[in-house]
Amino acid sequence: MTKIALVFLLGSLLFCSGVSDVQMEILQQSDLLDVQGLKIDDYDNKMLAICVICKYVMRKVIVGVGKTVSKDEVNRQLNTICRKIRIPGCRNFVRKYRNKLINDLLAGARAHTICVHLKLCKNM
Repeated sequence: MTKIALVFLLGSLLFCSGVSDVQMEILQQSDLLDVQGLKIDDYDNKMLAICVICKYVMRKVIVGVGKTVSKDEVNRQLNTICRKIRIPGCRNFVRKYRNKLINDLLAGARAHTICVHLKLCKNM
């Protein structure tokens, strides 16, 4: 999927109803998600957008941590990631899931695995 198609897909899913508070905060007014006004009623599409955002955040943290996987480095990356990527709701996401994120990152889990563990992505 091309970057433009991904941005369009995510943008079209931005203003979906029925998403939890944390998930909606992640989706609202994102710099990544430009398209406004489109509504998608399909639950799977809403979850896809949330999953993509979760994996994006986790990949950035994993890259930032690099091979120096220590609790201090993971905490440092979690403390700074939201300022770097500037996605609204990121801080609430990190705050809510911090302990699970730290444990999964220290265990060497990949972005998709972490998001499945948080129940933000389906296991495929």
